[in-house]
Amino acid sequence: MRQHPRSLASVRGERGQAIVLFVILIAVFGGMTAVAIDLGSFSADRRDLQNAADAIALAASQELPDAAAAQAAADQWAVNNDIDPNSMTVTIIQQNLPAEPNPKVRVELDREHGFTFARLIGITSATVEAKAAAIRTAAAGGDGVVPLSVTEDALAGMTYGDMVTLKYDANNIQQGNTSPIRIDGPGSGNCTTSDNYCLGVMEGADSVICAEGADTTYCDGAYVVDSEPGNKVGSTQTAINERIDGTDAQCDTFEEVFEDDPLTNDAEAYRIVQQCNPFLDGGYASERILIIPVIEQLCNGSCAVTIVDFALFFLEPFENGGSCTGNDCEVRGRFVKVSQNVGLLAGTFNAEAGNLFVRLVE
Repeated sequence: MRQHPRSLASVRGERGQAIVLFVILIAVFGGMTAVAIDLGSFSADRRDLQNAADAIALAASQELPDAAAAQAAADQWAVNNDIDPNSMTVTIIQQNLPAEPNPKVRVELDREHGFTFARLIGITSATVEAKAAAIRTAAAGGDGVVPLSVTEDALAGMTYGDMVTLKYDANNIQQGNTSPIRIDGPGSGNCTTSDNYCLGVMEGADSVICAEGADTTYCDGAYVVDSEPGNKVGSTQTAINERIDGTDAQCDTFEEVFEDDPLTNDAEAYRIVQQCNPFLDGGYASERILIIPVIEQLCNGSCAVTIVDFALFFLEPFENGGSCTGNDCEVRGRFVKVSQNVGLLAGTFNAEAGNLFVRLVE
């Protein structure tokens, strides 16, 4: 029995339903796209506000413990980030041992974010919030420290930018030591994998060491280590030249590595140029930036020395054409003050510390 074809009215009805369904789908996908655009815009605004809060907290904390100066810096950096200072909340918390080991600045920001498409469903805006807190602190210690040393007395008369001897030679020996210390262990003198001294100078020590008095909450390493007696001619030459030769030409001078720090009013403080900063990922990472322990005093022979602080130096080449031979093997560096985190653990604020740095903590 032959079937009758569908009627024209039936076909037209199905086409009408398809058109309606298509319109509904367009509306749904259009709504999803609109929501995605609004959410993306809101997320971007929140990231921008968080970046601003971080920048304000870091800039303000550079001035601690001076509360008035910290507030002024926060206001200025709010303006720099197109934020009305009257719209933010800045809380300054002073050092109060043991509960608050470091002075702190806490910044809270909020602003209204207007929506474009969500208005169609009655949502016109939402509040964007951002919070940040930063401390100003002295270094408690850490790894990556170079196993040379300087004494408190050697730094006492120095100003930032001065040349400092980081290792003496046999012509200028101090109390039977040339200043190397043992952080990972004794050196072997041949710069192989068993030469802890050479590898430590070349790459930084693996072991964590601390400054005397550091709270074990922040640094749980030794603050008393043994000296490494002897002139260490071959190991020192290999390690120092490795650092000098391994630094890219774009980061091998003091002027290329350091710049004035716009975040602080301290005229003596520099900032490590980002592309040359070995404590950040990327860039050229100058190998000539050294963290050296500051000790109470040198001793005679193999004996214990006490670490009291850490100092930053820019390594200079050997004076005699890049060699370290015989009695002549002196390592020198320029004493540098920066107000950045240089890879060390945060400790307890001490206004007399060689380098104070700021760090986000919330």
